[in-house]
Amino acid sequence: MTAADAEGLKGKVVLVTGSACGLGAALVRAAAQRRARVVINCRSNQKRAEALGQEIQKHGGEALVCRADVTDYDQARALVDETIKAFGRVDVLVNAVGVFAWKPVADTGPEEWRALMASNLDSVYQMSRLVLPSMRRNHWGRIVNLGAVGSERTEGLPKVGAYSAAKAAVVAFSKALALEEARCGITVNVVSPGVLADGDAGRAGVETAYAEDRIPVGRSGSPEDLVRAVLFFCSPAADFLTGQVLAVAGGWRL
Repeated sequence: MTAADAEGLKGKVVLVTGSACGLGAALVRAAAQRRARVVINCRSNQKRAEALGQEIQKHGGEALVCRADVTDYDQARALVDETIKAFGRVDVLVNAVGVFAWKPVADTGPEEWRALMASNLDSVYQMSRLVLPSMRRNHWGRIVNLGAVGSERTEGLPKVGAYSAAKAAVVAFSKALALEEARCGITVNVVSPGVLADGDAGRAGVETAYAEDRIPVGRSGSPEDLVRAVLFFCSPAADFLTGQVLAVAGGWRL
């Protein structure tokens, strides 16, 4: 990455959903280190979100903490409104929210199905739609959504029917939105994680211990691997890339 790419987020307003901990928190930290103004979103863990905000401010960064359940349209709208009130705009949206369930379709009740769709798909639609006016006004925007390895091929795995369906829909949605917004200076891309070393095997749909032996590079991924991919799509180096799906999985399931 060039010096220009490293400076690409300087002064930008970066909103990451589900960013009080885990991958979302890693993304917020990395963006803040690149001198972006960051928005930390949590649904319930206000204490951890506040601690992260204080950590970033302690190191000279700008951080806004907003509690909102982004599966609820009114709360998602309030989150975007609060961001614009504080910073004037939204430049980058990373949709990092997405619960996982390891359960056969026959054992997945209607409420569980709806919750998985709301978390993994509805939140992406709602947040993306809500930030578009701000990005269009500035003729610049970056939306990065999280998929899952194989989602671009609508590949299915036993016991992850609901999750796989939602992630396949995220890919289709992202490609359609990329086409619709390209002339507005907005790119939309998908990063699909494999198995993460922090225990988030859920995104790939198998247990970490089972999968690590099958990853060609010989190790599971780290949050940093995902962070680099997401930030790449936000950098000047990716200005000509939109509607793309990037698997960050060490060659797993090629």
